[in-house]
Formats: sequence, structure tokens, C-alpha cells
Amino acid sequence: MKKNFLSELKVDNSFYIYGNYELKEDLFFSENNMSAILYEGYAPTKVIPLTKDLPIKDLFIKSPMYGENINGQIERIGSQNEQKKYKNKAAYLVAPKTITSLEKKDYLKNLFPNTKVTTEYSLDKFGKTLYTELAKVDFSNFTNLIDFCKTWGLPTGVTVSVLEKRIPVSDINIIWMSLDDFYTKLHEYQRVFSYFKALNTNNLSKLPTVPKEGEHIKDHASRMLEKEMKEKSLFSFKIEGKTPFSVFADLFEAAYFYLKLSIESNAEMSLCENCGHLFEVTHQRRRFCSVLPGRKRSSCEMAYNNRLKKEKKQKGGF
Repeated sequence: MKKNFLSELKVDNSFYIYGNYELKEDLFFSENNMSAILYEGYAPTKVIPLTKDLPIKDLFIKSPMYGENINGQIERIGSQNEQKKYKNKAAYLVAPKTITSLEKKDYLKNLFPNTKVTTEYSLDKFGKTLYTELAKVDFSNFTNLIDFCKTWGLPTGVTVSVLEKRIPVSDINIIWMSLDDFYTKLHEYQRVFSYFKALNTNNLSKLPTVPKEGEHIKDHASRMLEKEMKEKSLFSFKIEGKTPFSVFADLFEAAYFYLKLSIESNAEMSLCENCGHLFEVTHQRRRFCSVLPGRKRSSCEMAYNNRLKKEKKQKGGF
């Protein structure tokens, strides 16, 4: 990669993962915990203004919602009548130990007790895995969404920094996430990534857009990828001395950065021999998706080897 701002940027961020995440019932917070949502400036996205005449149950009526259907899939919920077809699950994922009554003076202490409730990982170490994983995972299944969050934390949403009234410096520590916001950003990211994947696999049959008249399909994919990345790969940074440090608001900003880095450096990409998804080859002879945070070996490599052992056993091998 040619020497430029991206190559000089130091990624010094950490991302935090809570031990569990809950899909909150009754439009995110119960009535007993509504004080947390009413704190000025810290309400989740797309909350309509609260008035004395507006019942709590009507807070989100005008907002798009997602819920889990009877098949365990996350789908957009439309009218109130359609909502009756879904389980009593609402539009927000919440990390544990983060909801409390603001009537208590020491509410931050109650939000974040001294006990260790998070795991911290270096984004510099796992960023090249993150940007392909976000494009790879099928998030239509709620179990897959929760598994991803238990590995990476919430991809977007309200951060600890906001509650602590400070500017984020290097942490991506998100404690609740609007599913509507998540799926909107996910759709955009996976659409952009589809151009990148098409160019790296030379499979241009599933592009989300069509070429202009007379434009070669590969030129179209290259043009659209460049256009989309100009609009999406935006993030903040700070400068200490002569060194710029990245400041990412969420995992999507980080993923766009590493995608841009991969494009600029013409990184070697390959298809995993187990799952068939695209991954960045960071080590020689790598054949499988990279190791995930909290794991010692590639999950795809282990699944591939286990499948070979099972097949060999079925054939009567040793």
C-alpha cells in the first residue's frame, strides 16, 4: 500500500463484549424503568417526543420495529394488528446491568458495578476479521445475531461514553442497540461489500445494481464500489504528536475502514474451504476464515477437520 493517511493511521481502539444480551420486552424498557429512557440526550434512536398526554405504550408507535416471528427469524413489524402475529419481543438489544432508575444519585455505579462484566479486545488485532464477518453472518436468525454480539459486542448503538458524558477516545463500548438502526446499517454494509466480493471472486452475477448502457459489468462494479466507499468510509481521528489515531463510533465504521484498507493495499482475498465466504489472507497458506475473538483456532478450520473425521469414520477409516 502506498504511504498515505490510512497507512499512517494508528488503530488503538478496543471493543467491549458483555456476557449476555437481552431482547427487551414491551418496546424496550418496562414502565418501571422508563426513567432511563427519559434522560435528555440518551434516549434510543427514533423515539418520538414524550408528553404528559402520551401514554408510555405509544412511545414507539410511529417508529419502525423488528421482532422475532414464530420461526425464530427477525422481521420488520408493520401495523399494530400485524404485531399480534409476533412474539412479545421488541426492538432493542440491551447489555445486562445497564438499566437502572435515574432517581438514584449514584446511577452510574449501579449501571457499571466494579465487578468485571465485559471482555476487551484489540481492534487492531481483529479488524481484518471483523469486516468480512459482518458481511458473512446471516442475521435473519435471532440466534446468529446473539452469537455475533457475544463475540463482538453490539455493532452499533448507545455507548458508555455517552452516559458518562465524555467524548469517546478509543473504546467501542455499546450497551444498547436499536434493531432498526442495526438492520439499516447492515443492509448498507452488505450491499457495499457485495461489489468488493464480486470483484475478488470474479462472480458478477449477483450485483445489487445494473450497469449503465454500454458499461462493462466489471467496470460497473468497480465504479459503484469506489462511489459507495467515498460515502461510507468516514470516521473521526485524533492527533497526538505527529501520529493520527482512529476514533470509531461503532463496529460499522471500523469495518468500512478495514474494507477501505484492504482495497487500497490490494490485499489477498480467498474463499474459505469450509463455509465458502470471502476472507482476507493474513498468513501464508491460510485456507479458512480467521480466528474470532476469544477463540484459539479458526471455527471454520475446526468444523472442516471434524467433518473430514466424521466422513472417514463413516467409510470405515481409522
